[in-house]
Amino acid sequence: MNSSTYTLFHGGTILTMDERETVEAVLVKEGKIVYTGPFEACRAKAQGRDVQDVHLEGRCLIPGFVDPHAHLMMLGMCHTWVDLSYPKVQSIDDIVEQLLKHSGQMQEGGIIRGFGFDQRNLKEKRFPTADDLDRVSTQYPVQIMHVSGHSNVVNHYLLGQLGIDETTEDPEGGAVGRDENGVPNGQLFDSANDYFTRKSGVVIGNHGPNIHMPDTEEHLLNLVKVGQEQCLSAGITSINDPQVTKQEMETFDSARRSGLLKMRIVMSFLSTYLNELIHLGFRSGFGDEQLSIGSIKFYADGSLISGTAYLTSGYSDSQRTRGYLYHEPDDFKEMFVKAHTQGFQTITHAQGDGAIQVVIDSAKEAQKQCPIDDVRHRIEHCGLPKRKQIEKMAELGLWPVPQPQHVYQFGEGVMRAVGTYGEHYSPYGWFKAHNIPVVLSSDAPVSPPNPVLAIYAAVTRATLQGNVIGEMHKLTLTEALRGYTIEAAKAIHREHLIGSIEEGKLADFAVLSQNPYAVPVEQLKDIDVCETWISGEKVYSK
Repeated sequence: MNSSTYTLFHGGTILTMDERETVEAVLVKEGKIVYTGPFEACRAKAQGRDVQDVHLEGRCLIPGFVDPHAHLMMLGMCHTWVDLSYPKVQSIDDIVEQLLKHSGQMQEGGIIRGFGFDQRNLKEKRFPTADDLDRVSTQYPVQIMHVSGHSNVVNHYLLGQLGIDETTEDPEGGAVGRDENGVPNGQLFDSANDYFTRKSGVVIGNHGPNIHMPDTEEHLLNLVKVGQEQCLSAGITSINDPQVTKQEMETFDSARRSGLLKMRIVMSFLSTYLNELIHLGFRSGFGDEQLSIGSIKFYADGSLISGTAYLTSGYSDSQRTRGYLYHEPDDFKEMFVKAHTQGFQTITHAQGDGAIQVVIDSAKEAQKQCPIDDVRHRIEHCGLPKRKQIEKMAELGLWPVPQPQHVYQFGEGVMRAVGTYGEHYSPYGWFKAHNIPVVLSSDAPVSPPNPVLAIYAAVTRATLQGNVIGEMHKLTLTEALRGYTIEAAKAIHREHLIGSIEEGKLADFAVLSQNPYAVPVEQLKDIDVCETWISGEKVYSK
């Protein structure tokens, strides 16, 4: 498009997510919004120059969705693996059946991989084992990743390749599953996933579940392509990738230089790189409008979905009973304070109340040692905090970043595991009561990158099975829409660039088939994303 050309959007509902709420038209030039307001005023602003007319035909223009917690390359990776998600897969027999469909395509040196199983939605109500996956193959490696990304199950062939046997000890922040005789049974939890990359790839120790499977540069770039396609088709124009290692950084940079990368990515480097980043002088905000360093990512505990999050009240369906921490509290606090003092925003995965308390204590100490205004330290997921912890979060200015789709997909399983306390899974009502910002995200690929479905889930608190969990935590439609646009932009310190349709901001938009305010609540999830625009250029059209 000629840089002197204006683009005029009009002819439908335009939701701005700023104080004016709606405008009649939006004028764009050189990738930025130059004017919003009445149609004639926008056209006059163009001063008779060339204008590309974009008639919305009654559809709805909104700011491009901002997903502050989405694993882009992992999303692409999992779309290249066998789909084991519920309700497609409802039993261990179903898992075996789906994997067997692909085993005939195996060649020497290959591996059979699947993603997305949820033990709480399986008929057997348990994790698969190596014995189960041996039914798929005893001659090739077989690996299936839990929907949370926090655990994997492998067959005995791959268990042997990884060098795991009776003498293998549980790593800090993880566990090797074992049978009643103490023999490894193919299950690997949290930091034990590092075994996949010890021979080649990224090794992260007890700094998170290792989702960084070794691959070629060509294949890694394809993961960006596949993941990006999923996001753009959902109207997502910016993401915060919350677990970046050397592998992701190099691939994102390569995708950008080749022109493959269209989206905006704010990178959160995994805490295993903290000392190295400090040594090099990096801090939050380094980069530009497309690719930048946003924060440091910590892991405090495991996953509520897999039963490894550190929950003081415990689980009824997990061998680990209360889950575990990735780091001892004092060690975590030391790292947190170091990152804060360097000028990094932090984002910490903390699902259970025990882990959330570790973050609260660390944030308090960090501000005591080095007061910084508006740093916006975040608690990712913040699944099951105690009510009394919410007040402390508000006092410290902590930002929770939950995923409404987790309640939709996994809420009933969590309820069975923790009891009525599970009604407060992602307790938005408590956040609102203490004026804590309301932010929505996907955690893709744990949940699909689908803001429309997330908004429906947040407004209804409905589950996949058709029930409602925690009615007191419902959001209004406006709160949910803002939570995936301007409030999400604030969570990544990018509200001056994206998140609302305002003059001076980047022209990132999504075009919806209908105005969300004009349809019944139960039909919100059926709204389609028709187009996605980044910097005034159409990058997706249905």
